[in-house]
Amino acid sequence: MVATPQYSQFIFVGIGKGNLGRVYNIDAYVSDVSSTLLRWDSGAGASSTSETFWTAPGPVALADYSMINGTADTQKLQITRNGVPTGNILRYSIHLTTLNNRPRLNIRFMRGDKVGAIQLAD
Repeated sequence: MVATPQYSQFIFVGIGKGNLGRVYNIDAYVSDVSSTLLRWDSGAGASSTSETFWTAPGPVALADYSMINGTADTQKLQITRNGVPTGNILRYSIHLTTLNNRPRLNIRFMRGDKVGAIQLAD
């Protein structure tokens, strides 16, 4: 199959003093290549040359993840904190933007944590 890159969005919500309730909408680029890192928007839009992590500006919780379409070669993301897998896996099929019943997420990160994700195939 041929890789089908897609765009996705992560919604983080501040959970600490100073950023409580603040919403961070971060776009990401999914290259659809197994075992590679997701690319995060660092201000100029997400692309194949963007950063491979997003730095949490304060204590935050990942509240929602959505993806425009599924991909051909990968089916899920493994979330990482400072380069180490958190144990949280997000499967694309239940996080599509067209679904109004996406699972509610509560994956927490501390200020300065480098949030990342590894693209995985089944």
